[in-house]
Amino acid sequence: SRFRAVFRAETGFSPQEHLLRRRIERAKRLLTAGDQPITAIALACGFGTSQYFATAFRRLTGFTPRAWRARG
Repeated sequence: SRFRAVFRAETGFSPQEHLLRRRIERAKRLLTAGDQPITAIALACGFGTSQYFATAFRRLTGFTPRAWRARG
């Protein structure tokens, strides 16, 4: 609880939100850099399902993973 409060004060995000943002940043790099299947990228970035990955990705970026890859 104390850790969470200090973490939020320093970063502006909860530890969970920070981790999610880091995973999405990694996914963005993988989507742009290669031709791995989106499901493989989702799993490599620590998401349990590609559906949750797509939902989280769209919430944070405004794009679906496929659209992000297409814009290159």
